[in-house]
Amino acid sequence: MEGLGIDPKILIGDIVTFVVLVAILKKYAYKSFLAVLETRRKKIEEGVAKSEQAEQSLANIRSLSEKIKTAGEKKAKELILAAEFRAQEKAKAILAAADEERRKVVADAEIAMEKERVQAKERQQKEALDLAFAVSGKFLAEKITKDQDKKIIERLAVGLK
Repeated sequence: MEGLGIDPKILIGDIVTFVVLVAILKKYAYKSFLAVLETRRKKIEEGVAKSEQAEQSLANIRSLSEKIKTAGEKKAKELILAAEFRAQEKAKAILAAADEERRKVVADAEIAMEKERVQAKERQQKEALDLAFAVSGKFLAEKITKDQDKKIIERLAVGLK
């Protein structure tokens, strides 16, 4: 071994030093090192467990959010349908009121037309009476012959047509 440049005394000293170092490390540092590793392993396990809980909570929140969204959409549709129904009811009421108003206006117009017709008829009758009195007055004022009587009757007949 000397040809390789290895001194057996130094090699034995290095081996002894290594064994003593391992024994000291095992007695004092190895346990604390294992404790640190064990603590680290527990923290990692807790982190993984918390991560899984967070994922589960997130999934629950997403599910709840979807349920709330669906319920909100359903409620919105119900509100829209209710509003449409109320709008249709109001439209029906407005149309009914407008129809009633139209009937009133037509009835009032018919009454006004009837009054106007009655008044026109009364005016015609009055005018006819006035005309009859005027004609009678003329006849009575003059002496009428048969020819004149015939002509007057013809003129009155033509005027009445």
